[in-house]
Amino acid sequence: MPLKKTPFGLIARRGFLFLVLGGIFYLSHQPSLKVIPPLFAHQDKILHAGEYFLLFISFMVNQDICRGFHPIPSFFTFGVIYAVSDEIHQSYIPGRDCSAGDILADIAGLGIGLAVFLWYRKGKKSG
Repeated sequence: MPLKKTPFGLIARRGFLFLVLGGIFYLSHQPSLKVIPPLFAHQDKILHAGEYFLLFISFMVNQDICRGFHPIPSFFTFGVIYAVSDEIHQSYIPGRDCSAGDILADIAGLGIGLAVFLWYRKGKKSG
């Protein structure tokens, strides 16, 4: 039986979504993220894109919550709103700030998630 059709599958999918949403919020609430040593310039943008890539994928495995609306534009829009609210949240944390570059990196991560999802779905339909 596929994971999606079981109560455990539903719990796992929702858990993944809330873990990603909560993880982004938690990381944004930290006054400093010096845990990761700087390896190259602007590596934080790659990390932002990675977080929002995971967010989009977690949305798409939970498409059933998007009743009455097309999931792709709905989730992409919600992801952008979450990114903007996340940056506003960071502006209230000592040592953090609101950055348009971070929002753009978040949106890029959502776009990469969308592209990967569409690529996966296309391969699944043709196979």
